[in-house]
Amino acid sequence: MTNAELAVLSLVVETPRHAYEIEQVIAERGMRDWTDVGFSSIYYLLGKMERAGLVEGHSDDSASKGPARRVYLPTAKGFSIWTEASLAALSTPQAKMPFLLGLANLAGLPADRALEAARACQTALDERLRAVREKRRSVGEVERFVDEVFDYSEESLRSGRDWVAGFVKRLEQRSEARQMPKKMKPFVPEFAEMPAVTVAVVHTVGDPTFVGAKVFPALYGATYALKFSLKKQGVDYKVGPPCARWFGGPDWMTIPREKWEAAWAIPIPKDTTELVQKDPETPVTIETWEYGSVAQILHIGTYAEEGPTIQQLHDFIAAEGYEIVGAHEEEYQSRPDTKAPKTVIRYQVRKRES
Repeated sequence: MTNAELAVLSLVVETPRHAYEIEQVIAERGMRDWTDVGFSSIYYLLGKMERAGLVEGHSDDSASKGPARRVYLPTAKGFSIWTEASLAALSTPQAKMPFLLGLANLAGLPADRALEAARACQTALDERLRAVREKRRSVGEVERFVDEVFDYSEESLRSGRDWVAGFVKRLEQRSEARQMPKKMKPFVPEFAEMPAVTVAVVHTVGDPTFVGAKVFPALYGATYALKFSLKKQGVDYKVGPPCARWFGGPDWMTIPREKWEAAWAIPIPKDTTELVQKDPETPVTIETWEYGSVAQILHIGTYAEEGPTIQQLHDFIAAEGYEIVGAHEEEYQSRPDTKAPKTVIRYQVRKRES
């Protein structure tokens, strides 16, 4: 598939479009800087792909003025070929940079295969850079203009390789964030190591039965707005389960519920700098929650039945020679109205000094 064919097919895969809309998008996005699509060739390319069974056209006479236009959408065959061509472009750096076409199609590609393709691109650039450096060493003394050519080639490859290496690292981080945590056995306490997590947070004082009515719309409104914004950029962010930290020391549950202090949170990508505010009276802020060593236990049952499970975790921490150094935290893995809610109860801990 040619560079131009992949560019046009990509825009049809994105959403059904007629030829003039395709031309508008190409112009708006500056795609001619890295594709070979001229306006006069769009109709030719669409016709060629339709004959090949990659797209199918339908007459759209919904416009109030002017003649009906032919709107194109991909066939199953076209979508399959688009996927493979995009992955090939993403994995193979070339002079005309089809890599950018693969990058532009990232949102629709399988995450694991996109990561594999990006790693292949990084490897290819590493090999190319080594080849240029070896060639440069082998030719010895050369005229200055030849040396400048080597300089340009080496610097261009190094810069591109470094960017792709960073891109691969970001894809790996997103892949790790999507991985399900290790399955916990109910009512079996355990120790774990957890990295710091960036979270969207709402702080409250009051009975959770009442404050929750404002907390969750604000939190989910902010995080889902972030999810949709990132998706447009080709980033797959999965909104995880909410959690809360309850303050007031080990006996926080003995405090009157209307005085309970809490921080409700949902994990977000660590490079997030701002969030949409759905309710000015319930501000959502960004924080980094530190963890390190934690002790945790999976409770199955109502929140009112957590007492014995919490005590079991406290006893486990003490028996193993540790002490609690953070707030009481709960991760809500199911809806509160389910028959048997699943809640991970967690504390930051450290080894007790003897």
